[in-house]
Amino acid sequence: MFTLLIFLIVIAVLVLSHEFGHFIVAKWKGMRVDEFGFGFPPRLFGKQYGETTYTFNLLPFGGFVKIWGEDDMEGASDPRNFAARNAWDRFLVLVAGVGMNFVLAYVLFTFGHAIGIPSVVGAGEGARDAMVRVVDVVPGSPAAEAGVKAGDSILELIPSSDTESSWHSRNVNVSEIEQVQDFVKMHAGVEITMVVERVHEKLLLPITLRNEAPPGEGLLGIAMAKVGIVRTPWYRAPWEGLLTTISTTKFVAEGLAFFFANIFSSDVINSVAGPVGIAKVAGEANALGFIYLLQLVAVLSINLAILNILPIPALDGGRVLFLIIEKLRGKPVGVHISQFAHTAGFLVLIFLMLVVTYFDLTRIF
Repeated sequence: MFTLLIFLIVIAVLVLSHEFGHFIVAKWKGMRVDEFGFGFPPRLFGKQYGETTYTFNLLPFGGFVKIWGEDDMEGASDPRNFAARNAWDRFLVLVAGVGMNFVLAYVLFTFGHAIGIPSVVGAGEGARDAMVRVVDVVPGSPAAEAGVKAGDSILELIPSSDTESSWHSRNVNVSEIEQVQDFVKMHAGVEITMVVERVHEKLLLPITLRNEAPPGEGLLGIAMAKVGIVRTPWYRAPWEGLLTTISTTKFVAEGLAFFFANIFSSDVINSVAGPVGIAKVAGEANALGFIYLLQLVAVLSINLAILNILPIPALDGGRVLFLIIEKLRGKPVGVHISQFAHTAGFLVLIFLMLVVTYFDLTRIF
């Protein structure tokens, strides 16, 4: 129940910030905004303030701002009508949601750097709560067979009881990556116990190490990084926040490009998180700490921004595409054509969301 609450809060922050971008620019440009909705219909309740009705709808996986004239030509001669405004004004309204998502991510990353953000640190570097963390597990490796997962923090390594009594057969409290590497080399081919922390829970995982390692895998089959909370001086935090926003945008864009290039691959679809997967990750991030949840919201905000600017009907990018076509043709695309395209695009997106949600559920259950 608490995970669901965290998920709804995360979605609310993302959606409301995105739609607020559309809303505030439309108001700034003097357009009439009829409705500001959280979630998709059917409507649960709403309240009108001024000329705008603020609604809360049943399906909490999105939101919308209904601007007079955006979807039809009624009243197109009125200067407050979306369709009556010049292309530049309409373009600003359409991209304002995406812009606000980038602004949200930047603010969260900047705030995170100022109070301390989880970062990879080198040996001997100062950081708060630094731990050796598993960042990847090779499928089929001893670590994978033992149940080690990416995100686990390695606390201690314990040799098996039948290991020869010597200085290197003692328990090792792990604080550096080199300690894990040395311990594993000294216990090749025997069973050890790895003590890990996973979302504030300690687990003892028996692992039988390989005698010889395949190229690039190691005896254990994990990749590690030392991660700690690094705080940036307040005067540098805005710059570091900008750099993190840029690098995260690049990373997310590359991931989405790979997804769409392989969209018909079951492996790719199966690896994408939908609403259920995001709820699970949000709950885990919150359990790790507030700063982890902030980082997740920032990354999801960038993800939402890039997805929305894609030239797909029903998304902001699709509407921008129709605006570009209008400028090239010298006249708007027919209302019926645009409505059909956006409706079809919306149905396709809903279908994809249902497919991804199905794979979410199969992974969990």
